[in-house]
Amino acid sequence: MDIDVEEAALEQVAALLQRPDQLEKLPELKKRADRKKLAVEAMLRTGVQGQLEGIRTAIAHLQTASDDITAISHGVKDIRERLKPFPQLKEKLRELRDANARHGQYAAAMENLKHIFNLQTTLQEIRDALDDEKSGGNLLLAHKHIMDLERARDELLAEVHKMSGTNTEKEQNLLINFFKGVDTVVAELSKNMWFILGRTLEMVKGNEQGGGPQQVVTCLRIVEREERIDKFYMDARSKNSSAFVPPGRPRNWKEKALRSLEKTVANRVDGNQLEDRSLNKAWLARYLEVCRNVIMDDLQLAKVAIPCFPPDWQIYDRYVHMYHSSVCRRLREIASERLEKSELVQLMSWIKFYASEDMLGHPRLKINAQAILQDSPVLTRSTLNQLCDQFVEMSREDLKLWLKNTVSHETLDWYKNVRPSEDNHGYFYTDLPNTVFGMLKDTKEN
Repeated sequence: MDIDVEEAALEQVAALLQRPDQLEKLPELKKRADRKKLAVEAMLRTGVQGQLEGIRTAIAHLQTASDDITAISHGVKDIRERLKPFPQLKEKLRELRDANARHGQYAAAMENLKHIFNLQTTLQEIRDALDDEKSGGNLLLAHKHIMDLERARDELLAEVHKMSGTNTEKEQNLLINFFKGVDTVVAELSKNMWFILGRTLEMVKGNEQGGGPQQVVTCLRIVEREERIDKFYMDARSKNSSAFVPPGRPRNWKEKALRSLEKTVANRVDGNQLEDRSLNKAWLARYLEVCRNVIMDDLQLAKVAIPCFPPDWQIYDRYVHMYHSSVCRRLREIASERLEKSELVQLMSWIKFYASEDMLGHPRLKINAQAILQDSPVLTRSTLNQLCDQFVEMSREDLKLWLKNTVSHETLDWYKNVRPSEDNHGYFYTDLPNTVFGMLKDTKEN
């Protein structure tokens, strides 16, 4: 390596001193080389000093870490020594723990003595509130009493849940049976609520005697309360699988409320068919026209009902989806039946009319009808093709029958002992072309 360095230095000197006149600059070159050498040495000293400081700091940290590890080791050892008596202490404190559990149960019972002693009275007040004909049922008061009784029951059940013994299940069943009347009034309350929510549009319109939008809002407030209670217990269960959850939870009343609305919508669509083919040949046209009027009126009422519902329900979009789903389901049922030719025309025409501005695409409804039909068409493409094929086949059979009857009629006229019909010029003519073209025109119009 020294030889390589020496050769590189000789080559550098040779490159600097190639001509005699460059010897005059030799002192200057020496000074420059000395300055460069001093600068490199200073950099090396700085670098070495920095490395030494880093090593010194690292050694100090290692020493501190070693001391900390030793201290922690002694601390852990001391903790282990102090924890050794705890298993025996747990057994010694078993009686105290049981006494504390009983004290908690007694405290919960003392706090809820009022509800325990007045259980039957409170249940009767709830029934009276639900049967209050003047206000259509005081649902908020009934729900308040129910929440008080449930709180008392759940606090007692939670205390029993904390215990671990052979009688725990027996005590839980005893409490559940004692408060079983609460489940009965809860069922009565929910029945009243679903009845009211099922008539939301009528109440918004003001057609229900003794009712109105305030009754709908009351039911929705109760549903929101129940949803918050469900969420509280379900969050606790998600964090701890052994956490206490009261019997009957979650109730999922929001889901049941929406199901009630959906059932009402389905009845509104299905219940408009008051006659069939045996009673009226135009039963399908009448039914589809009634459906159109009902859907248009109900969707406009659904826009009025928006302020009654919490924003996250998106109730108008839900109503649109429910009516569209019910219409699709009913028309698919009708399309699966054996329809007559005129009924096929009426059905296909109504489907085409369904998305027009006179119905689902009406400006007042503010519905993107094309997007809805693209996501969920009323009839599938295969069903539409099948209906078109049925119509073509029926038209073909009708034309065959008409032509056959027409030719038979012309044949009979030909063999009659009467003179053929004449025009104004005295030429014989027949009505056969007019009859055939009339058939084709009627078929085209259909």
